[in-house]
Amino acid sequence: MVNQAEPDAPDDPWSYVPLAPKTITETGIPEAFLRELLLKTVWAYDSATPGMLANGTGLHVAVVAELISGLSHEGLCEVETKSAQGTAAQFQYRLTDRGKNAARDALERSRYVGVAPVPIAAYNKIVEEQIHRFQRPPLEKIRQALEHLVLPERLIEVLGQAFFSRRALMVYGPSGNGKTDLVTSISEVIIGTVVIPYALFGHGQLIRVFDPDVHISKVDNEPEDAENKSHEADIWAGEAFRHDRRWLPIDRPNVMVGGEMGAEALDMTYDATQGVHNAPLSIVAQGGVLVIDDLGRQKVSPKEILNRWVMMMEQGFDSFALGSSEIVRLPLDVTLVFSTNLTVRELLDEAYLRRIAYKIEIPGPDRDAMLEITRRSCERTDIEWSEFAAKYFVDKVFAPGMPEPRGCYPRDIITTIIDEADFQGRPPVFDRQSIDVACNLYFGDIETAESDAA
Repeated sequence: MVNQAEPDAPDDPWSYVPLAPKTITETGIPEAFLRELLLKTVWAYDSATPGMLANGTGLHVAVVAELISGLSHEGLCEVETKSAQGTAAQFQYRLTDRGKNAARDALERSRYVGVAPVPIAAYNKIVEEQIHRFQRPPLEKIRQALEHLVLPERLIEVLGQAFFSRRALMVYGPSGNGKTDLVTSISEVIIGTVVIPYALFGHGQLIRVFDPDVHISKVDNEPEDAENKSHEADIWAGEAFRHDRRWLPIDRPNVMVGGEMGAEALDMTYDATQGVHNAPLSIVAQGGVLVIDDLGRQKVSPKEILNRWVMMMEQGFDSFALGSSEIVRLPLDVTLVFSTNLTVRELLDEAYLRRIAYKIEIPGPDRDAMLEITRRSCERTDIEWSEFAAKYFVDKVFAPGMPEPRGCYPRDIITTIIDEADFQGRPPVFDRQSIDVACNLYFGDIETAESDAA
């Protein structure tokens, strides 16, 4: 069992990471797997020092030394001594011809070369501990995150309560009223550090978890100038590197997917070329927020998405089938947010509705809100404008026969005005004439629409 590090300081990201195991047994990973990983790593470097191998695999140099000893004893690698003028001797390792053949065989089974995995049991324990460290941000932080949007105070309070209840949440309403911007902004308020493994190991299978596009490291994970130091073992045994480098402290992740999402996002997928499984989105987002934007437009049905994730979130775990037919069970610690342009009744039957704790409508703006959005849009684009023009625009979009007002109208109309001014080679002005021209282009023939309505 891996010992758990005591927190050194509240702001020390490594304080959440287990202590580095210093024997093969303590890693919790079969020796045969680690030997093959080290063979492939030496092959990739061609010639490597213990510090380089420790960096590449995330294993303590003591574990690397134990593995190297076994490989050397079997004639799979050999040691050579190099030294530059004025420096101490430095050991480097190379594969023998027999070792190169063994590395090729290992690569045929799995092309994964990188940080060693952690056992699933250790991962489950870490996730359970992290659940209790979740911090709800104060309401003022939520207000600040949403201050660029024009929203009623009550809606901000309800959104904050729902979002940080850590229960499933759905925001719905017509397109163009800022749902995506809203959930993206409030997701960024989530604070704290979680740790993730680069990869998991269970039932002889490797599961890749780390995603560089999602997981933002809070630390520099490389030992200082390890390749240029003569006493690499001392570096890795020091205080700064006493934690298990198979784990990475990160900001709580935010993951958003839209209409491109397919069924593969719900489950483990197997990469036959690499010989590894890829973790599903719920595991990639572990400890953070998972937003399914534009629900109902995915390649997989809403029923399948909700059946998998909402029900599993209620249980607090999910089970995944590996390519080898074994089943792994992993805890789930994710804030699940759905956003949709469709009505709730169009998407879900009552059984699913009950399982989504919060269903919040994001309505279109009223006249006062539209006026404020127009003012802000003008100021943000630095266009010449007047209060009279802003009120004229609001009267126009609320006129009979016009489409239902949307919060995106001011931005879109101002953009059209700027486009025309740029084309004509003059400064843009938000006035009655430019508003009429832009609205005709944006909405169609308004005069005809108003006449038909009359």
